[in-house]
Amino acid sequence: MTITFSIIIPAYNAETFLDRAIRSAQIQTVSPKEILVIDDCSTDGTYDKVANLAEKDPRIRLLKTSKNGGPSAARNLGFENATGDWIAVLDADDAFAPNRLEQFTATIDRSSADVLADDLIYYDSGASCITEPTKTTQGFNGNYITLKDFLSHNVVDGKSMDWGLLKPAFRREFLVETGVRYRTDLRHGEDFSFIISLLLKGSRFILIDQPLYIYTQRSGTISKKLSDLTRTSIDYEALASSALAFTHEAKIAEQPELINLLKKRASGLMRLDDAYFFSIAIRKGDIKGLVSRSVKRPVFMLHALHSIRLALQKRITRNLKR
Repeated sequence: MTITFSIIIPAYNAETFLDRAIRSAQIQTVSPKEILVIDDCSTDGTYDKVANLAEKDPRIRLLKTSKNGGPSAARNLGFENATGDWIAVLDADDAFAPNRLEQFTATIDRSSADVLADDLIYYDSGASCITEPTKTTQGFNGNYITLKDFLSHNVVDGKSMDWGLLKPAFRREFLVETGVRYRTDLRHGEDFSFIISLLLKGSRFILIDQPLYIYTQRSGTISKKLSDLTRTSIDYEALASSALAFTHEAKIAEQPELINLLKKRASGLMRLDDAYFFSIAIRKGDIKGLVSRSVKRPVFMLHALHSIRLALQKRITRNLKR
């Protein structure tokens, strides 16, 4: 039986860069059945641009949310309208490698997966080039991923990229049967939350050790410039809160090991939040804010000192290389 794919692309004010994502879907070596672009009430020309592209390619279907609801609401609308056997999510500032669906098809043919993900390869928009794969799926090629596996790779320890950033494809029948959807009350960490919900429902999750999803970095590895494509922003505190919320889930609450992994994630995220707060406060000369944060979170100063040490190490390393 031929496997069919629906690609869903949530888009908000993406007029200037959406072409790249859509084009990468159009040129797949295994052609998608449909490309659903969900306009999340953009205020620029996103809707008209996609409408024009749809006139030239019948695979493109343009949908629009009733109100701006963020990527979760847009993806859910895509789920409800998709007709392919599998649904692959593509962010508007990212792209697929040309053979991504072909490789997914080969894996699906020889497995019973419900969820399928691959490695990411970074894209530096400032330099307009692909840089390097994250290598986060090494050693897991073809493996079924458990909830423990997933949480173990989301502890934010600075050693590797979190699996919560992976962009999986989903067997549509499984989504229909379970009714699992993205949480629309989350604007941060929705991917992490969604995957956990699927695993709790018994999904069979397989990883492919190939970098087939082209992920736009917020700050380019080569150019060192902030991306003018990505709309990604991070609220570390919100991410930490959503992780801790899962400790109350029935299937997790009875497993101390899983609770510990979620707490490690929350702690790691708050370390990043402290480092971010420190850098902003120093730039602004906000001494009052630093004191207030230290009183509220005594561990903050330890994290701040760690940030200073890392900054000094980087500066020394750069000077030695000159």
